[in-house]
Amino acid sequence: MNNMIKMLSANKDFRMVITDTHQISEKALSEFTGTYRIRKFLEQIITNCTLLSAINDFNAKISFSFRLSQGVSVFCQITDSKFSIEYNNKLNEFDGTVTDLFDNKSVVSITTGNWETGLHTGTVEAYMDSVVMLFSHFTVQSEQLPSQFIMAGDNSTRGLLMQPLPFANEKLISKSAYELVYLSKELEQMNWDNVENIYSHLANVISENKIE
Repeated sequence: MNNMIKMLSANKDFRMVITDTHQISEKALSEFTGTYRIRKFLEQIITNCTLLSAINDFNAKISFSFRLSQGVSVFCQITDSKFSIEYNNKLNEFDGTVTDLFDNKSVVSITTGNWETGLHTGTVEAYMDSVVMLFSHFTVQSEQLPSQFIMAGDNSTRGLLMQPLPFANEKLISKSAYELVYLSKELEQMNWDNVENIYSHLANVISENKIE
């Protein structure tokens, strides 16, 4: 089953990606024994890493390095549409809140490319404990087009990325963004086969892909 849908708005003023990373998370976190809230945090990282990789290039190698407080680190990589994650054992034993993992020294680095095509790494301060805000902050501070990351309600394995194109009308984008946030609750539990239908009035499907 494809778990990634790329769409272009009817007015061609923004791109979007929708993903379901439930199967990826089940496999990637099969040995995780930590608390429920930290598992949800890792699932959000997996979902948003997948979204950002898809908006760039499915075939490009991309890696994400989170250096957090408490000596905690998380490393994710997507190569040839295959997802992998590494995290130190401290997360299995950590009993604090997600907020406790962030301080003024926390950073996230994202690297794209390879040794043949050239590597590009962007690093930003990770002083916020919201994964979606952190990724949105990264796109603003780096050379990416500023993007909005939206989780599907309380479902941490589903999400959406909206990326306005440079010539977009801000008022129209704000209206569309508001509607995408509103629809995110519906995305939370909807059968995946019907997902693209709830956005069909806003955007058209460009492609469907699978990340494992």
